Amino acid sequence: MQKFRLRYGYSSVLFYAALFLAMLFLNFTMDSFEPFSLALYAAMLACGLNVFASAGLFLLSGGISLAEGFAPFAVYAAECLLLGAVFFFYARAKRPMRAEIALWLLPAAGIFIWVFGQFVYADYIRSLIVGAVIYVLCFVMTGALRCALFRAGRCRLTAEELVFSGTAVAAAGIGFYKLAGTYAYEGAAIFILLIALATLKNANVFYCALVLSLPEAIAGSAAAGEAVLAPVAVFAAYAGAGLAFLRAGKLPAALAVFLTDVILRYVLHYLGSVPASGFYLALLTSLVPCFVFALLPEKLLGKWSQKLKMYGEKQLTRLTINAERSLAGERLFDIAAVFREIENAFTALDSASETEDGALKAMEESLFGSVCAECENRQRCEETGMGEAIEKLVNIGAGKGKATLLDLPAKLAAECVNASGLLFCLNKLLAEYRRHTVELENAALGRRLLADQARCVSEMLKELAVNEARPFAPDAEKERRLKALLARSGVVCQEAMVTDECVSLTAAGNYETKRILRAAESVFAPAVLAKKRALAADKYYYEFRKKPAFDAAFGSALAKKEGESASGDTYSVLKIDEKTFLLALSDGMGSGEYARKISDCTVSLVESFYRAKMPPALILETVNRLLSFNKEESFACIDIAAVDLSEGYADIVKVGSPLGFVLSENKIEVLESDSLPLGILDGVKPTTMRKKLSDGDALLFISDGVTDAFGSSADIADFLASLSPRNPQALCDSLITEALARSGGAKDDMTAVAARLFLSSENESAE
Repeated sequence: MQKFRLRYGYSSVLFYAALFLAMLFLNFTMDSFEPFSLALYAAMLACGLNVFASAGLFLLSGGISLAEGFAPFAVYAAECLLLGAVFFFYARAKRPMRAEIALWLLPAAGIFIWVFGQFVYADYIRSLIVGAVIYVLCFVMTGALRCALFRAGRCRLTAEELVFSGTAVAAAGIGFYKLAGTYAYEGAAIFILLIALATLKNANVFYCALVLSLPEAIAGSAAAGEAVLAPVAVFAAYAGAGLAFLRAGKLPAALAVFLTDVILRYVLHYLGSVPASGFYLALLTSLVPCFVFALLPEKLLGKWSQKLKMYGEKQLTRLTINAERSLAGERLFDIAAVFREIENAFTALDSASETEDGALKAMEESLFGSVCAECENRQRCEETGMGEAIEKLVNIGAGKGKATLLDLPAKLAAECVNASGLLFCLNKLLAEYRRHTVELENAALGRRLLADQARCVSEMLKELAVNEARPFAPDAEKERRLKALLARSGVVCQEAMVTDECVSLTAAGNYETKRILRAAESVFAPAVLAKKRALAADKYYYEFRKKPAFDAAFGSALAKKEGESASGDTYSVLKIDEKTFLLALSDGMGSGEYARKISDCTVSLVESFYRAKMPPALILETVNRLLSFNKEESFACIDIAAVDLSEGYADIVKVGSPLGFVLSENKIEVLESDSLPLGILDGVKPTTMRKKLSDGDALLFISDGVTDAFGSSADIADFLASLSPRNPQALCDSLITEALARSGGAKDDMTAVAARLFLSSENESAE
């Protein structure tokens, strides 16, 4: 059995003083000072409190029974000695008291039944009934005290523990009511109810109101000989009024309780239940506790409230989520380190590759070892320094890629007897050297590409690790409000979770999304449905995320070159996440199927990399190198715009592409690029810019076929000025139609793709 240990000090004194008062109140439960405090005495012993201190408090509180004679006090003394001795024996024997406590309580209750039945009541039936109540109350008090000592303020209480605690408070409250009187009890009860309002802040306060009303209701019913339920209704009214005004603050809630008390007492006074002389005095029973409550520091009440929230909610699931997020963050950091080491390995391999000087030296040695090895003049050539002439010839051949008779140094041409064989062997070695150099270059480029990719993946994993390791922090207060709003709208919400990023909930039914959305927006922010999934036949999962400030409409039009089966242009509109989309146009050099493959490959790579949220600079570098690896010429011009719908910013990248435009109602801005297409050079220098788009602005990309048809940017701008950007599809259709008319047909592939931003509220009103 769990034991309670209390250290010496002021807290111990206050603790035992509170127990003594509770015992004293219990002894006033009935008129003959029946030992109801036995229940608390047994609970103290069962919970491991000091045997002698518990016995002393029990006897001291029972001293008031001497007012009724020696017989009642003799019951206190006998019960004190019996239970004290039993528990002292168990403590000395170091044996835990278990279920046998029920047996030891029987003789204690028997002492009461005999003495009170014989000498106080002169009625054994009455003493038997009261004794049975005390016996049952012993177990209730034990459960309540164990809950108060070991669980209250540490974890969520079970329904059984709440019932035990409420019963124990009500039992002590009856004695306090009979001892202090109606006014004092009601004042104390209203003050406790106000504290419960400020800390619980939910419907559980009605349970507190019920418990606090029971002593007055039970005592009133016993005195009247009939059921008196008015106190229950009165305290329920206090709780309802205080809870209704609690959101406005502590003072409005206290004022609401006081005014409710005034109204109820006035009604009772009007009905004649309260005499006129006591009406104003009775108002003090609510005025004083409300005034004292108003003086309590908000910080103290907030601290109590937060503690109750912490231990009143289910925390294990959220703690498990945070633990898993932390573990995932650590794993991602470890994986990021692996990719960083991969980058270091590729960089080290690249720096350790064969140098040009070493290759030239190897060719010189190969010439000496093959052509000069069988020559009869080899020894003479070595003595006269012919090696320097051969070194010159090798350097010249490496620089030109091929050596001829004209490249022979004078000394070598005059003295070498096998100059033609020397040139033949050198040219053969140079051809192998060129192939080897290309392979080394490609390998080096591949290593650098993989090193860059590994570095990028490492950085992405680190960023993801930081985000994943961040603790999950839901808002319990908003979750309760959301559940209440959903219940009012007829939605049965089983679980709800509100964070800074999203609102998630499960509902028992397939409800209309708008009903749930309205409730979510009232506690969160303007939102959009991100996910909806059926968990079972009658259970659905909803996830809402913040709604971007802007929405977008898109349009596109194209015309392939006459006589070709496919267009070499490819465009894409891709949603990256809830607030970002990608607009891309790729123009593969040439036309037909091969140009189509180039542009398709380029756009697909860009889409994949952007979806993975890799840095734009690395994306373009990677695509450029992949295109340059192709055995055939693979060039592509590309326009990319990553648009943030929350802020309206467009990050634009242009590589070798023709004109682009930002269209407003009264303004046209031209976007130009001064970089070469992808795939021409190993390095790429894109033209980058950031543009702030407003409501109604449109972004337009076109391929070079459209530019060639108009002839100049001024002509295109003049034509666009005559169009409205409000309909992106009509804009693209008109532009391609005009380009075809000006060029007399599709002389080249023509493509136009546009996106227009507008405020989300505009979209809602249009719907």
